[in-house]
Amino acid sequence: MIETERLVLRRWEPRDRPIFHAMNADPLVMRWFPKLMSAEECDAKLERMAGYERDHGFTFWAVERKSDHEVIGNCGLKPLTVPWPEPSDIEIGWAFRTPFHGRGYAREAAEAVLAHGLTLAPRVIAMTVPANRESWGLMIRLGMERTPHLDFNHPDLPGSPLERHIVYVKEAN
Repeated sequence: MIETERLVLRRWEPRDRPIFHAMNADPLVMRWFPKLMSAEECDAKLERMAGYERDHGFTFWAVERKSDHEVIGNCGLKPLTVPWPEPSDIEIGWAFRTPFHGRGYAREAAEAVLAHGLTLAPRVIAMTVPANRESWGLMIRLGMERTPHLDFNHPDLPGSPLERHIVYVKEAN
């Protein structure tokens, strides 16, 4: 689907399910998400992601390392699933298994995905919680700009420490 020097971003395959389940049950990977996910919740998420690709042509793809074909995380695009002022915006996101943090894989995958996203939409957005310095740091390295007027309280997380979301934007040139 999308290739970089070290990575292939591709559709999820049935053989990837145990890896996806383990990643979404890892407290370090999921520390900025509302909760750890059960196998059933992971399977439902994989189905939603397959639907995004079927309906829109993009999703959060599996990220496979070329050197050994190991799935190391996910990165991709999805339609916004929160109330949003601009319907043409699409969201970029990523999550990587703990052993693969700090090796530049997230940036490599996200650069390719962002470039692809900007061929599909006039603007790509990324969101996270203010405490997630690693994620918004990557957003900055990707050339995305902080847009405080788009910050919002996530409607699914009222009262949670993860309720407030900050937004970064990259516009097509």
